[in-house]
Amino acid sequence: MPKMLVLTDSETAIGYRLAGVEVRESVPEEAQEALEQIIGSDEYGLVVVDEGLISDPTKASQRAMRGRELPVILSVPSLGATFGDSSDATAYMKELVRSAIGFDIKLD
Repeated sequence: MPKMLVLTDSETAIGYRLAGVEVRESVPEEAQEALEQIIGSDEYGLVVVDEGLISDPTKASQRAMRGRELPVILSVPSLGATFGDSSDATAYMKELVRSAIGFDIKLD
């Protein structure tokens, strides 16, 4: 049975692992090669790729995907794009925790 994998940076990987998702960490310079290895492994039915590593993973994987139906490549915005310089990631996370457990906690 094909599995799901997320290809992302080490900072974002923690959140996916906490959610129980299989993760492979990479840096932008090595992400293309990592994606091609993942595609070639035939283990995965869905590969989620952080756009911070590869801006257009579907286009970047065309050669490796030739003749294959799986995996489906899904790109997701990077953490940096989601929380740019003007956004407050800590406030966002604090609100998520408050809504989940019903009270505020201090994040340092």
